[in-house]
Amino acid sequence: MQDGNPTKTNDFAEGWAKRDAWTPAAFSLEDGDSWRRWRQVKLFQAESALAIPPTPIADPRAVSDSERAALLEQVAATNYALYEWRAAPCDDDALDEWLLAFTRSFGLRAREDHRSANGNGVVRIEVAHDGGRVGYIPYTTLRIAWHTDGYYNYHGPDNCVRGMILHCAAAASEGGENRLLDHELAYLRLRDADEAALRLLMHAQAMTIPEATDDSGRFRAANAGPVFFLDDSGALIMRYTARKRNVVWRDAETRAAAEKLLALIEAEPLARRLKMAAGQGLLCNNVLHDRSAFEDRGDSRRSLCRIRFNNQINSN
Repeated sequence: MQDGNPTKTNDFAEGWAKRDAWTPAAFSLEDGDSWRRWRQVKLFQAESALAIPPTPIADPRAVSDSERAALLEQVAATNYALYEWRAAPCDDDALDEWLLAFTRSFGLRAREDHRSANGNGVVRIEVAHDGGRVGYIPYTTLRIAWHTDGYYNYHGPDNCVRGMILHCAAAASEGGENRLLDHELAYLRLRDADEAALRLLMHAQAMTIPEATDDSGRFRAANAGPVFFLDDSGALIMRYTARKRNVVWRDAETRAAAEKLLALIEAEPLARRLKMAAGQGLLCNNVLHDRSAFEDRGDSRRSLCRIRFNNQINSN
C-alpha cells in the first residue's frame, strides 16, 4: 500500500464522505492541510479500485438502487466506473435508447452537440471509410495518445466536456485496449513532483488547439484554455492531449511542464489497462484515457458508442 493508508477509512463510501467535505479546499495551492488529507484518501482509494471488476447491470433501462450505488461508489473514488450489461439491445436504435436511459440514471443530461453524433447524441467510434469522419484518428485503427475528451472544445469551466460514457458494442479482433487514469491522480502526481509546473498548466491560456478546417469546409476556431481548472462546484476538471501536432503551448516553460506531466502519466502505477468486451463500458467524469492500435478481421469490426456531456455524474 502506497504513501500510508487512512487509519479509519476502510471502504469507498466512508472515504468519499470525508473527501466531499474538503474537495474544493484540497485543490487550493494555499491549503496544505486539506490537500494532505485528501491526498491520503485518494491514493488509498485509487489502489483499492484497481481490483474491482465491471459491475453487472441487469437492465440498463432500469438501474437498481444497489447497481447505482456500486457505480457511484467507484466514481467517487476514481472518477470512473466499469460496468457490464447482462442484457443486449436488439439493434442500434435500441442501443441508443438504452444508453440514454442508463446515463440519465446518473444525472448525465447535458449532451454535447458533436458534429459526428446522430440524432440521439451518440457517436459511433469505428473505422470510417467515407463521410465526414474519414481522416480523424478515432475513426481509424491507429493508436490514440493520452487525452481527455473534448479538449478542443473548451468554453469555460462549465461549458466543456465533463462527463462521458464509452460503451463497447463490438471488440476488435486484436488490440484496441484502453488505459484509464483518474485526472485527479495526474494532478496529485504533478503537484507532488513540481508545483511550479502545475501552476503553469493551470494558466487560462496554457494550451491552445489551433483553428482548423476539415475537407468538407467546416471551420473550428482556435480554442485556448487551462489544462487543470475548477468548475463552479469546486470539482477538478482536466483538458488535455498528449498529441505533439496541432497543439500550441503558451511558452517554453509551459511546454516543459506538459512534458513532465506526460512522463508522470506514462509512469503511473495506478493506471488501469483493459480491453472492453461487447456489453461492457466506461462511465466517467472525463478521465484520462488512451487506445492501442487494433486490427479488424473478417466480420469482426470494433465499434464503441460514445456520448459526451457538459455536466458530471450526479453522486446524490
